[in-house]
Amino acid sequence: MKLTKEFVSSLGWAKALFDPSFDKCYCKDCYPTEYPNVTKAGNAEYVIPRGWVRLGLHVDVVTQEQHDIWNKWIVTFHGTTIIAAHSILAHRHFCLPGDKLIDGSVLGIRPGHIPDKKHIYTSPTIAYSSLPVYSPRKEFRSSRTNRVYEVQVVLQCRQKPTSFTAQSETVRAGSKRICPFIPNEKVEYYTDIRSAIVAYGLLVRFYEISDDCDF
Repeated sequence: MKLTKEFVSSLGWAKALFDPSFDKCYCKDCYPTEYPNVTKAGNAEYVIPRGWVRLGLHVDVVTQEQHDIWNKWIVTFHGTTIIAAHSILAHRHFCLPGDKLIDGSVLGIRPGHIPDKKHIYTSPTIAYSSLPVYSPRKEFRSSRTNRVYEVQVVLQCRQKPTSFTAQSETVRAGSKRICPFIPNEKVEYYTDIRSAIVAYGLLVRFYEISDDCDF
């Protein structure tokens, strides 16, 4: 958790974006192997993001109460770049292709997706959302450990169940199973309804440059 907070602090994001009450570590020490891999949330399967650390995000109280998101909305994941994640959190809504991000760049359509189809893509499993095409790695040197890491970020969300369409993977995985709990045919969700997705956690994962994992 300390390494995660050091990394996020280095990004210079506003502290008001975060809510420590949602912080949780899913490393093997904090979330042991005997704990369940899949639980229920919003009457749907919630695949635990093992190996990641979550920093809680501020969620608007009106949104929570108006939509009863903790009981009625499912858990999904949104793989993204650090710049796009910052734009989503700072602007308080998800970005569609064509939107201008916080650094002035324009969000494009990812490879493998249909041109001119402007959607937000999520997944019921972080195994899919954390693929490099969705969540590219960024290099980070920790002054605390004096080590260099590659870092990924994924947004953990609550999403309205009737707001999206499920489809097969679009990364050409073929017969290779992406997630042991969600079939490839149902691993990607898409929607154009921004308000139907609420991010409540910034998930972070570290790899040492030597390829040894450090949480």
